[in-house]
Amino acid sequence: MIHRFLQFLLVSGLGLGIFSCGSDFGSNLNPTPAAFGKINSVYVIADSTLWMDGARDSVAYFFESPYLILPQPEPIFDVRHIEPINLRQEPPFQQLRNYIVLADLSDEYSPTTKMVLEDLNDAKIQQVKEEGFGTAVARNKWATGQQLIYLMGKNHQELLAGMSTNYPAVVKRIADRENERIKVTAYFQGINRKLGEEVRLRTGALMDVPGGYDLVPVDAENFAWLRKQTKGGSLNIMATRVPYQDQSQLSREGLKAIRDQVGREYFATTLDSTFMKINDKDLPLFVEAMELNGTYALEGRGIWEMENDFLGGPFVSYLINDEADKQLVLVDGFVLAPGRKKRELMEELVQVLKTAEVQ
Repeated sequence: MIHRFLQFLLVSGLGLGIFSCGSDFGSNLNPTPAAFGKINSVYVIADSTLWMDGARDSVAYFFESPYLILPQPEPIFDVRHIEPINLRQEPPFQQLRNYIVLADLSDEYSPTTKMVLEDLNDAKIQQVKEEGFGTAVARNKWATGQQLIYLMGKNHQELLAGMSTNYPAVVKRIADRENERIKVTAYFQGINRKLGEEVRLRTGALMDVPGGYDLVPVDAENFAWLRKQTKGGSLNIMATRVPYQDQSQLSREGLKAIRDQVGREYFATTLDSTFMKINDKDLPLFVEAMELNGTYALEGRGIWEMENDFLGGPFVSYLINDEADKQLVLVDGFVLAPGRKKRELMEELVQVLKTAEVQ
């Protein structure tokens, strides 16, 4: 069985901590092709009988839930089901990036179970049969840069129950890897240090501004607006700072008030009496406390719209508490892309905004 591990890297474990422990097995064999596939695409390898008998609904619920938050729903991942026979009959299916393998080990005639038994060692299989559910992660099995996440149950019921407990760790693992790809896309033109310094001088926010963004001319202190044109729209980053007054500013209402004030002062269309505002009536404004590069901050996600016009889209804000200078710094990204999908555009903005520090 040892020879099988020479073909790809493998990490094994159980529970929510499965992906931080285990053993790696490397290979010095001939180079494999590079994995490919669209960002946030996931392929689920499972028998058709298992897929139709509950697995499809579970996968949809756990891995195709709506991305937070967009005007038109888009899933966190684009999921496609394939069977082991597809891997043999259509070789390109072996060169994708992200796989989730679902196996009911009680079905000894299952092609997926046979595949799992070939890939994993006897100790791991026995552990799953004793504990009811188990997971493992393989890297670079058929192509460089890919991962296979095995979710295994000693029977059908244990498999579905284990998925419901372990899916957050699976989602995080896939998302972390895809975020690396998104960051590469965001910075493929490098970092504009000069523009980043201009933003810092105006607002106190130092961030890695990607190439491709331009400074929109606005006659205002303590405010900067950057814009990158995209096909059919634009990516926008804005930053501002306001004096810290009291703790109530670091709240959902405080973040909304600061952003709405900026929208009213600096953003309008060609129509009269237009300004940007948060629309938290049709869709909620989600706000969560976090630490951003060592500093307390609030993350806000919601929908913006133009008052007295028909434009709108998603936004993400980070309200940073700059205690040293007794001020609050807001960095914000919003998308204007009518008729286009916006998930990857928003994730690109998040990668940029999360580089922000107060200076």
